[in-house]
Amino acid sequence: MSARRDNGAVKTAKNRTVPKLLPEKAHGPDVQALERFLRSLGLDPARDPEYSITAPLLAELLAERTIGLRSEPPVLHPLPYHGRPGETVTMEGIVFYGLCPHHLVAFIGEASVRFLPRERLCGAGAMVRVVRDLATVPRLQENLTQAVADVVERDLSPRGVEVLIVARHLCMELRGCESRARLVTEAVRGEALPPLVAHGRAARGGHR
Repeated sequence: MSARRDNGAVKTAKNRTVPKLLPEKAHGPDVQALERFLRSLGLDPARDPEYSITAPLLAELLAERTIGLRSEPPVLHPLPYHGRPGETVTMEGIVFYGLCPHHLVAFIGEASVRFLPRERLCGAGAMVRVVRDLATVPRLQENLTQAVADVVERDLSPRGVEVLIVARHLCMELRGCESRARLVTEAVRGEALPPLVAHGRAARGGHR
């Protein structure tokens, strides 16, 4: 997979790459409304001066982690594939942070994207950015998995694609069953991919 970068993102002041904002949605969060809500919970600066910065910091965090709602959808810019027919391309260990759409609490996971190219692949960093960009829309993990497969299928036109996501959900860990169990979701499109021969995990006998 080529390491060439695409042009579908911009740099922030903190040198992080984020999607381009849609012009009509490039506005900031309502910090005052959030501050009123926090005060209703008892997070009043009169109780603890540290609460005086809670609203703006929480607003900044939520705005950052939901930027996909106000951004152009991510795109994979194709590059020519020079490998042999019938061989696969895999990007694994893509760490991402998403928000549960019900509680707006984080889920933390790793994605693996494997596909059987026809004539196209993409830059390695571009695949990572697409997964991370798609995770900045609060959505269920299974919907995120399908969204990643949709982009790969649309932009790279592979013969087949498999996306696997494994994640911890803090909404489950912080409340309810309070379990650290992991959720595994997959999306499979097109032709069945051949088994991984001479792949690191296969040689070690599978996942560790």
